[in-house]
Amino acid sequence: MFIDEVKIKVISGRGWDGLVSWRREKYIPKGGPWGGDGWTGWSVYLCTDANLNTLSEYRHKKVLRAINGERGGTNTCHGANAPDLLLKVPVGTIVKDTETWEILSDLSENNMKLLVAKGGKWGFWNAHFCSSVRQAPAFAELGDIVEERDLHLELKLVADIGIIGVPSAWKSTLIWNVTNVKPKIGDYPFTTLTPNLGVLDYKGKSLVLEDVPGLIPGASEGKGLGIEFLKHIERTGVLLHLLDMYRMDQVFADYENIRKELCLFSDLLETKEEIVVFSKADLLDDEMRDFIVSEFKAKYPNKQVFVISAASGKWIEELKDFLIDNYSRESILEDTEEKISELKVYDLRKNIDPKKVDITYLGDLRFEAKGLRIEEIVRMSDFTNIEAVMRVYNVLEKMGIMKRLEELLKKVLNEEEMNTDFFFEGSEDKEIQPKVVIAGKAVPLDRLKYNL
Repeated sequence: MFIDEVKIKVISGRGWDGLVSWRREKYIPKGGPWGGDGWTGWSVYLCTDANLNTLSEYRHKKVLRAINGERGGTNTCHGANAPDLLLKVPVGTIVKDTETWEILSDLSENNMKLLVAKGGKWGFWNAHFCSSVRQAPAFAELGDIVEERDLHLELKLVADIGIIGVPSAWKSTLIWNVTNVKPKIGDYPFTTLTPNLGVLDYKGKSLVLEDVPGLIPGASEGKGLGIEFLKHIERTGVLLHLLDMYRMDQVFADYENIRKELCLFSDLLETKEEIVVFSKADLLDDEMRDFIVSEFKAKYPNKQVFVISAASGKWIEELKDFLIDNYSRESILEDTEEKISELKVYDLRKNIDPKKVDITYLGDLRFEAKGLRIEEIVRMSDFTNIEAVMRVYNVLEKMGIMKRLEELLKKVLNEEEMNTDFFFEGSEDKEIQPKVVIAGKAVPLDRLKYNL
């Protein structure tokens, strides 16, 4: 089944905890810390695969969860590393954020790899925190939390030549004759219900051709199947406009109607290069064929025009020669090289200083500190362990955050004319005790009372 839009939730694996353990062997009564690090969780990547042309794999898989890392063991045994979760998507997949609809990345090249959910960092074991003044640390780091993201995947197929036209113009018959794909063919409108991709291998070169369902007046507004598939031809290098020559009295109107819909749908389609091909030419005599072609060239002198019989294959060799000589895979890649180099790679932490900390006052003597590094440390600290809490305070001191909080608290107390001792010692209302909130955890600021 052809599916070109899906919504998924990706969840990375949690990093696992480091272990608090002590070396206890014969003749080594005080061997010191002897635990092991945890290990990182799986990250989630989107990877493009040129062999895919649909998102149907994710039609029923709405939540894709990576595996957690493993916990560290005793005797300095570290947890096992977890491989990443690779989600294959077709070339031409656009990744959007479901909340903001921001385009996070445009995966328009084969073998692209996009990080969408980073695995949680592992926790260090207790020996990692040994120092000259802390020789027997009784705490270890917790593993970092998982990362979740809701994504909207939209597929716009990538092809060199996009075949368009009214229903029953024998577009599918043409792609049947010149490529390796065998689409459904029938003598009735809208035989093609999904785009077909085929490869033209000719003269040692190759082209990817795309056949989309027939277009009718109002396609840009959703009539027929137009609005669902017009987006797919936006990525094509060239448009091949197939016209039913046997519809002599309608052939010019068919062309103008389709051109109108292309212009209404997208400015990009309006300016895209176009080749006009008259099909079913074998059903008319030479005089009538020449008359229609001459009339068309007189009205549209800048258009490249060909006459073929898609059913019999007559006159198709001339068209194949022209396409392969002018629009081969090599020349297409050269033209799009600059665009590919400008693809956005989504990274939440890109160009962000991990040590940068922003502090805001929330009211009631509550502050909030935000920063990549400090939030990570707080998340990975066990607040039920007093030594781990003291380590958090030491980090706040070393990063200069405590000094900034001290200055801000003095300013707030002066502005609101509050008594320092009342809040630190005399108040029974624990909700308004001075504290800073980091990564959802409230850190009391009791030690600041000695400096205020």
